[in-house]
Amino acid sequence: MLLQMLENFNKGTYGQEIFLDVAHEPSKGAAAKFIKLAIEGNKLRALLAWTPYGVDAVKNRGFVYLSADYSENFQDNEQRAQHGPLLFGAGLTIRPVIKGLDPVTLSEPDGSPATFLHPELQSTLLQEIHVMWKELLKQLSEKLGSMKLAQSVVASLMAAAEKSLQNVTDEASAKSLMGAFEDSGKQLAEAIGDKVVTLSIAVPELKAGLTATDVKKLMADEASAQAASVKQLADGKAANLKLLSDTINAAKGLDDAQKKQLTDGVADLITASLTPEQVKLLADNQIAHGNELAVARQLSSMGFQRQGSVHISLDESNNVKALQEQMDRRLGILDRPDAERFSNTGGKLQEKNKKLAEKILAAFDAERGAQLHREHKMLAGGDGSVSDVAVPASFERTVIREALYNMIGLQFVDTGTADFAQTVEIPYSYRDTSAANRSNVRVYEGGSIPRAGVIQTSDLVYPIPQKLAFEVSDELRYLTGNGQLNWDALSENARNASRIIGEDGEQLIFNEILNSSDEYSTAAITSEAVATANGTKTIFPLAQFPVVRPRKVYTLKGVQVGNTLHPIVVRDVAVVVAEYNGTNTQAGGLYYTMDYNLGEIHFVNEIGTPTAPVNTHAITADYSYTSNTFKFDLDMGAVATDVFWDGFMYRYGLRKAVIESDRYHMANFGLMSSTVKTTVEQARTFVESFARNGTTLDADGNLGTVKSVPNFRTTAPGLAMGDQRVVIGERGVTRYRMLKAWTMGQLQDQRDANGRFTGKKEAYGDQFIALHTPTPLKAAYTTLSLYSATARVAR
Repeated sequence: MLLQMLENFNKGTYGQEIFLDVAHEPSKGAAAKFIKLAIEGNKLRALLAWTPYGVDAVKNRGFVYLSADYSENFQDNEQRAQHGPLLFGAGLTIRPVIKGLDPVTLSEPDGSPATFLHPELQSTLLQEIHVMWKELLKQLSEKLGSMKLAQSVVASLMAAAEKSLQNVTDEASAKSLMGAFEDSGKQLAEAIGDKVVTLSIAVPELKAGLTATDVKKLMADEASAQAASVKQLADGKAANLKLLSDTINAAKGLDDAQKKQLTDGVADLITASLTPEQVKLLADNQIAHGNELAVARQLSSMGFQRQGSVHISLDESNNVKALQEQMDRRLGILDRPDAERFSNTGGKLQEKNKKLAEKILAAFDAERGAQLHREHKMLAGGDGSVSDVAVPASFERTVIREALYNMIGLQFVDTGTADFAQTVEIPYSYRDTSAANRSNVRVYEGGSIPRAGVIQTSDLVYPIPQKLAFEVSDELRYLTGNGQLNWDALSENARNASRIIGEDGEQLIFNEILNSSDEYSTAAITSEAVATANGTKTIFPLAQFPVVRPRKVYTLKGVQVGNTLHPIVVRDVAVVVAEYNGTNTQAGGLYYTMDYNLGEIHFVNEIGTPTAPVNTHAITADYSYTSNTFKFDLDMGAVATDVFWDGFMYRYGLRKAVIESDRYHMANFGLMSSTVKTTVEQARTFVESFARNGTTLDADGNLGTVKSVPNFRTTAPGLAMGDQRVVIGERGVTRYRMLKAWTMGQLQDQRDANGRFTGKKEAYGDQFIALHTPTPLKAAYTTLSLYSATARVAR
């Protein structure tokens, strides 16, 4: 790899000069410029032209080590060609990832004479030595291969021989050492034959005065000692191999072929010196590895192709899975029971949530592969140290997964992923009920065959941004960025982030379903005379309800596309009243808010305080209302409670029939709030002695089944349906596409209103989705509206 780096440097593959910075912060300037690269043994050396900034960092600030910035397979921007390993920079550091580095020096040590070696001569000498090593090792391999020795024994001897050559540059000494290894091989062949044993060979260094005979004697003594312990080693190894095999065979979820492969894969690592605990730990690691491979094969079978970083791909994701497992363990996720972790989805992970999460995380892994790979290296040994101030990618990955796992709304929409773009084309098909139906398909010879009323088309959809900012104290940043990871703090942040993101996604889905249902059948009202103000009342009901919510579509720049659908205009006398936006920053005056479910106008001032219009002022309104609902009056009068709510069950069944019998859709889900669910359960239908088929409280939905329709509890706060609406519909009608999964930006310094630092950092994350219900498919939804006729008056 170093040789290829040297070649790419000399060829100028990077396309610009290469610089050294301080602490990987190139924005603060260059510490030095790379003049030449050279290879010395197994180290990459650089000749640098230093800047005063760099000299100061080394001499006065203690930066004495280097950390290289490189790509294992550099791809240029122009031709997208790959060039192999390339060094594109380095940073002075005091804490390098790779240990055992030589410190940076700016001059020769005091009193030492300078030694100069021409780079070309140095390269030639190193190449000659490597060629000599390679030839001698080849000869030794051939000779050992002809002996009656197990392959693992030959491999151990070759590894020891190669290691012993590292400091030998004299050909005669090297040949003598190889001869000693050959004699050792012969002695081992006579002593142990083809038995599989684990060798631990201590190789003597060739020093002045040590003859070839001395070397051979030392090697012979070592071989004799190895042969003497063969029986003991063999017995111990056999016992450990049996323990390894038994442990892996007991694992669940793996077939026999996988178990054999996992056992054989580490059999050579088993030695007699391993304790039973160490063997079991190795077996557990192999089992985890087997599970990861099974997941990778599953992803591959789903059609995901290799892409992204050379370190991480969707067919080679074991490191990512291992990193996620470490994160889950440290965040306490693995210790949480399913009933708690998946409380929103009935105490278990729903298959639809899992499949969408796998697709989205596969794309995330491809995009953030290099960062995930680095974090896996840093955290593999324990609680590792993360020296970057960015939010860990494994943290973001966990937030994405946990948010998707707990979204109830994903059960009711058609889910998938799409490329991020200014607009998204979403295909769909629908049935044209005016075309051929069941009675038209009986066509006899020579007759005209009608076309099926199935129309395939697509709609253009604009992405919806989801952006949230988070505040992080410096104390937390130190814990999570520059030192040991504080998993308790991360756990709390992960749960809060996933909860907020999930709730926002749920709100979008539930509101889209309700709004689409209301938009199916609408009627527009113009200049309705709502009421005449008396100077005290602030709430005025409209003649019709529920009111259809205005729909506005925006580009990513926030520019509205087209006109507002179903607009609302409220007038005080002839003056248009603006809608209160909740910011408390509007100019002083009269504003309105709309209770869309109940069809009531609420008048407020600029800070949201209820405010009555001026006495005698005429209130008029333009709006649209929906007829795709049944209005269920909650005023019971003298009717018994259980009988009254049996009436609701009857109306629920009729709305289901509208979808299935009149519109040719299937009613297979219902949505209502917990409050509505608790109230409806008072119906006599739910009393055991009066139980009816198709009406149960079983957990088909997380609320139970009503009229054979599984019902689900809405969870996100502030939903448009509130406690006044019950939705019935067909799953998979609304389209939900993830365009860009949730990611966090860099932390930035926070300032107060006076511009002073607060000792905190701020960061924001964003996510982009497409959410759309094709107009012809809105017929698959309908609702019941709950209201009180006696309470719905001006007040």
